[in-house]
Amino acid sequence: MRNQGDTPIWHPKKRKEEPEADAEEESVVEADESEDVSDEQQDSEPEQDALQNTYESFADRLPNVKKVRNTRLMRRLTLIISISAVIILVLCYFISPFSKLSGVTVIGNENVDSQAVVTDSKLTINDALWTQFFDKSVYEKNIEKTFPRVKKAAISLNGVNSFKIAIEEYQVLAVDYLDGVYYPILENGKVLTDKLDNPISGMPVFANFQDEKYIQSLMDSYNKLPEEQKEQITEIKYSPSESNKELITLYMKDSNQVIVNITQLAEKMKYYSQVAGQMTEPGVIDMEVGIFSYSHKKETENTEGSDSTEESSIVVEEQQ
Repeated sequence: MRNQGDTPIWHPKKRKEEPEADAEEESVVEADESEDVSDEQQDSEPEQDALQNTYESFADRLPNVKKVRNTRLMRRLTLIISISAVIILVLCYFISPFSKLSGVTVIGNENVDSQAVVTDSKLTINDALWTQFFDKSVYEKNIEKTFPRVKKAAISLNGVNSFKIAIEEYQVLAVDYLDGVYYPILENGKVLTDKLDNPISGMPVFANFQDEKYIQSLMDSYNKLPEEQKEQITEIKYSPSESNKELITLYMKDSNQVIVNITQLAEKMKYYSQVAGQMTEPGVIDMEVGIFSYSHKKETENTEGSDSTEESSIVVEEQQ
């Protein structure tokens, strides 16, 4: 009111001044608004650029994402199809005749009948192949127990659905003579029940053995002898005394006789060649206690009671 003074507001001068003031105020407001709009535009430009870059980068990555998804999907489908195919094939195999045992072949047997081996093995034709294969040790033992000649039986696959039984037999190394009958003796000392009309050529004859345990013990010692000494022995006779139940007499091809213990056979026979070389005529080499020899003539005289064995013997020292 001080500025206006006494001039009223409706005065023409005041009315003319007011529009100018309003115009100035409006121009100031518009300027401020334009500055605010320009500032907002400047602030919004980086945001728009960042958003545009985001859209562009996602668009670039979209084909790669689809490719990775398709690759993973194909892997999963391949795995599922493979597992399903394997399961179907396995089921078809066990349903088919290929999973059944179709036949058995026996090889390596010379004295054992092939059909008897198959029968006594308890293997079942047209039965589950793999069930019998994984239990093959049971069938192998059945064969070895049933046939004394079989040293070892080995079952293996032969083709798609058949077995092969490889037989290893014990060798016959001697002949047992008992009650006028000859029986083959295996390398493990087992005496077979197969009767022989005549002894086997080149094999020693075991005579007068009543207990098979002495035969088995003798075979253990006999197998330790060198081959050249085995070939010189024609007969081994069980000749125990009252004090020694393991005494045997060996009949040699050079007409000598050797008296020795069963368990000391391999040890004492090392000196046979030396002792026999010192003898002037065939005789007896006693290896029961120490080693000494005497002729058959002295043996006959001692049997008749004219001299003692020790008085007529030739003492031979052992050489280590």
